[in-house]
Amino acid sequence: MKKVFQILFFISILLANDRFKGELPIGLTDEEKTRIHEIYTMGRETDPPPEPIRNVAEYERMQGVLIRYPFGISTAMIAEMSEDVTIYCFVSSSQQNSANSSMSNGGVNMENVEFVLGSTDSYWTRDYGPWWVIDGDRNMSIVDFTYNRPRPNDNDAPTKMSNHLDVPYFATDLVHAGGNYMTDGVGVSASTDLVYAENDISNEEIHQVMVDYYGIETYHVVDDPNNTYIDHIDCWGKYLSPTKVLIREVPTSHAQYDEIEATTAYFGNSTNEWGEPWEVYRVWTPNNQPYTNSLILNEKVLVPVMGSSWDDEALASYEEAMPGFDIIPFTGSWESTDALHCRIKGIPDLEMLQVFHNPINDSTEAVDNGYPVEVIIDDLSETGLIEDSIMVFWKMSEMNDWNSELLYGSDIPEEPDTWSGWIPFQGEEGTFQYFIQTADSSGRIEKSPLAGWYEFWAMPPNTCLEWDLGDMNNSGNLDVMDILLLADYVDSGD
Repeated sequence: MKKVFQILFFISILLANDRFKGELPIGLTDEEKTRIHEIYTMGRETDPPPEPIRNVAEYERMQGVLIRYPFGISTAMIAEMSEDVTIYCFVSSSQQNSANSSMSNGGVNMENVEFVLGSTDSYWTRDYGPWWVIDGDRNMSIVDFTYNRPRPNDNDAPTKMSNHLDVPYFATDLVHAGGNYMTDGVGVSASTDLVYAENDISNEEIHQVMVDYYGIETYHVVDDPNNTYIDHIDCWGKYLSPTKVLIREVPTSHAQYDEIEATTAYFGNSTNEWGEPWEVYRVWTPNNQPYTNSLILNEKVLVPVMGSSWDDEALASYEEAMPGFDIIPFTGSWESTDALHCRIKGIPDLEMLQVFHNPINDSTEAVDNGYPVEVIIDDLSETGLIEDSIMVFWKMSEMNDWNSELLYGSDIPEEPDTWSGWIPFQGEEGTFQYFIQTADSSGRIEKSPLAGWYEFWAMPPNTCLEWDLGDMNNSGNLDVMDILLLADYVDSGD
């Protein structure tokens, strides 16, 4: 496997990327460093979007991805994405035929390609591409920022996409970059303190901009633990869901070990939107491999690999954190500070069927009919939910088949989008897996999570009424299993 990755890696560099000479780097050139002042003339501030505002996360339903020609990624990767979503490709009119030929010859589904004509300066669409919110008028809208490079064609990309998709456009003058931003989709975001350094307003004013324009109530701004020239958060961390975060891990001998562990502890000690600790996952990057610089695209996760002995372990880390997702490795001209996430930007489903759910916690005790499930569902298409499609599918981990239970709408007028129900108690403790599925009359069928399942370890009713000290599994006996469970609990750090 290692040899295969190495061969693919070198082939991808030589043949697949269609990279033209003269491409700008992801960082500033020496010449651009003399024009930093131009960045602060490129803003186009508007009024904020109408409230309430929700910033859309990467792991929500996407209808497409934004790339640029000449490409920074292989046509093989573009072909993979074109199986499921629309490829929106920035290209100049003079190069459109070349872009079309390159993709067609590379096996891309051309029925899922839309060219967006116009000049660009580079292929870092993650950094300059549009950020998305659902505004108070229930529109999927672009809220722009000022790109932190003196590259006016790139900075115009969000307005071009607004015109192409015919969606509302708003903008703040905040200087930023998409690679230095991640959001959980429910009001929490994070960046490195590069955002403080590049703006000449106070930190408090920056946080207020995030509230006013993006609906972000909790904005984590941290030192860059990598201490690199680029200071982008996607070089070391990634939100995987509203409850999970992935952070790189390095050996104790690594120069940045202490800083990376301190950042990991910071996120581990912070809480998600539901006031619960984040589930922190790690990916081993001993030689600064860019494994966190991945792309979540609906049911798939595209992971940059380096042809190294650690690639398989990195893929396994994603499989553990995101069970049921299709984890797909891709080689390329990757660097520790730049990989596939930097070169692709998701375009959300403009009329997405929104599903919000706080997963059931481990050690949940059954009450009444079983284990309560609550979900908020909102169809942006406004075509109406299909009520008998709103269900929770569940099974215990040792079962082969999924069972289903209907969820029911709330009788409370103030909570019209809330649906609830039960996973039935099965008579004993054990591990449950479950997912939620719904549909609306637009033809959309949605799941939460988008792929795979949630998982929790469940306890029977009244478990704690009679529990002997040390009887970890409440079996009525003190035995070696209790010792093993206690050791596992202590080792987990809970």
